[in-house]
Amino acid sequence: MNAEQFIQLSKRGEGARVEYKTCTEQISESLYETVCSFLNHSGGTILVGVKDNGQIVGVNPDKAEALKTNIITTIKNQKLFLPCPYFTPQILEVDSKVVLLLDIPCGQYVYRYNGKYWDRNGDADIDVTDQTELLLSLFLFFNPHLFEERMVDGLTMEHLDSDTFQYCRNILAVKKPNHAWLQLTDEEILLHTRLAKKDILTGELRLKYAALILFGKEDAIEDFMPRYRFEALFHMCTYEQYNDLKQFPNRYDDRRTMRCNLINVYDQLTQFTERYLPNKFYLPTGTTQREDLRWDLFREIVANLCVHTDYSTGYACFFHVFKDRVVTKNPTRLLPEIPEGELTLQQLGNYTKNPLLVRVFHELSWVEDMGSGIRNILRYAPLYYPDYKVEISSGSQFVFSITYMEMSQEKGENVPRNQEMSQEKGENVPRNQEMSQEKPFELSDEDLKISLNGTLSTQKEISKKHKRQQGIIGLIRKNPSMTMEDMAEILGVNERTIHRDIEELKNVIEHVGPTKSGYWIIKK
Repeated sequence: MNAEQFIQLSKRGEGARVEYKTCTEQISESLYETVCSFLNHSGGTILVGVKDNGQIVGVNPDKAEALKTNIITTIKNQKLFLPCPYFTPQILEVDSKVVLLLDIPCGQYVYRYNGKYWDRNGDADIDVTDQTELLLSLFLFFNPHLFEERMVDGLTMEHLDSDTFQYCRNILAVKKPNHAWLQLTDEEILLHTRLAKKDILTGELRLKYAALILFGKEDAIEDFMPRYRFEALFHMCTYEQYNDLKQFPNRYDDRRTMRCNLINVYDQLTQFTERYLPNKFYLPTGTTQREDLRWDLFREIVANLCVHTDYSTGYACFFHVFKDRVVTKNPTRLLPEIPEGELTLQQLGNYTKNPLLVRVFHELSWVEDMGSGIRNILRYAPLYYPDYKVEISSGSQFVFSITYMEMSQEKGENVPRNQEMSQEKGENVPRNQEMSQEKPFELSDEDLKISLNGTLSTQKEISKKHKRQQGIIGLIRKNPSMTMEDMAEILGVNERTIHRDIEELKNVIEHVGPTKSGYWIIKK
């Protein structure tokens, strides 16, 4: 949060998710009670250095660091907070005054402070320790495995993105032409997938966190889940080199921060994998159509990151691509019967944190069923790289690592092991050329014979322009979600040229869905 956002919150007034605290010289007891109530409710934000009327007075600048340290020490003290929450106060300068910002996530457990349980009711903190019914409902609400099932107070259809619903319909229209969603309204889809339910007495539509996560507008997600975030990072080095700060001081070479809904996150993460991971193909038994191993393997890893994250923590999910491996990190605690520490794929079994999210991804054919991710990783990983290695650790966060490339010990260079990969290097090389030994695009004979004007052309007759246009078609065939920006980079031309080519190809190709997150179809 920046200074301007802080000012806006100070003008909004206190409420169920916003609290002001003066605390100019020392932290008051009431601040920790509010922290506890936010953890036990829906999360919230505490502005320190702000009066009840919203006036920003700031804290003593000389004591700001001490106040921050006091908060951190207190929330980590198990004699005071149990369990200990995880968040870090932020010091800001607003209108020449020093203030503190506490962004409190919705907790994953029931928390108590100094022996008491606190809950939020409107703009008030309520001690529910001795109120048996309220305390029981609090424990029932915080079933750690059902965060996605919780109703979100104040969330309406206006907070959801209609374009995302239509994007899903467009996908299903191609993959499953008779799918029920094609005939349902947005609201009916939510009811059909149990992402929402209607109150029996009032008829009011009540939406769950799963609906917000899957279909929410970005500003709505920011309001109700302010700590929600995905980070995709590409590192032009090996994992070991990454940990050597002296040799590789730059922490990443490309980064994409995503605060959008999960449907769009999945789309962007798959695009990220296609940009930076080697493109390897294989011929499934009994078929004549080559399949993209990169898609078969890493879509499972991306999907697992999306649907098995514990969103109650509010911590970011990370997708790291190194020159030798892919590493994902997400804030997920597994079932009690699954031990912490080093794990195998087999030990995970059919575990899922979010059955509702899995169901929607299954409808879209992004996951097959419970446990399909593990089976497909075991199936495709040896084909992608024979000496692959999967490493999993579980604790405060879940870390998954898969090695996909052998590295030279002397030079730290990639050593391809898949014999189907081209050994030629092409021109107009994208940034991940060090990892991929294929040409940026390599059109098959079939690709080169696609009709642009109703008649087939031979390779000799194809002009430079037509060859580029056929390159576009070849790229779309391999990756229907490819952006025009990526096409321009791979084909070595500017984006304006791609726009002109696509306009001329409008009888051959068509873009379906939102500009940023849709996909292409080939008509002919």
